[in-house]
Amino acid sequence: MNLPSAIRKDCDLLALVGLHLLSPYFAFLAMLRWTSYSCPHCSGVFRRDYWPHNVRLSSGERICRECAKVFDDGSREWPELELNQRLRFLLPPSIIGITGGFLLCGIVTLFIAPHNVVNWVIGVVILVISLSPAIACCLFRLICVLRSIRRYENEPSSMGRRLEAGRY
Repeated sequence: MNLPSAIRKDCDLLALVGLHLLSPYFAFLAMLRWTSYSCPHCSGVFRRDYWPHNVRLSSGERICRECAKVFDDGSREWPELELNQRLRFLLPPSIIGITGGFLLCGIVTLFIAPHNVVNWVIGVVILVISLSPAIACCLFRLICVLRSIRRYENEPSSMGRRLEAGRY
């Protein structure tokens, strides 16, 4: 069953205010952007994301709160995602940034510390502490992945998508 897709609209704070010509001078304001997703029938906004191309796990069918019509919200179940979407779900950009910052601080600390203090145990401890945000995020997201796989195998609506995609 083909459902109409949600409408995606990218918004930028400087363009919204009418100062899009100044965006090269205010590049640090690039984080003040968002993506709005709305119903294709009534244009009612149902979600705003601050990371572009955010990956969501769900059957993809959503009922609009305003007009009560069904549409495709763009989310998919885990077995339907490509490899890059799976990696982006498990390790979102914010977690990669935090882990990279911790890792950089750990490496700098190892180079600054006196050589008689640093040994392989301290290196492993710093590595584990640096990778802890990514490990914690993956463990938390693993629960969501397992629920998505179970939902995909048990829901009749996913059976139709599997037949259309030739996966069954």
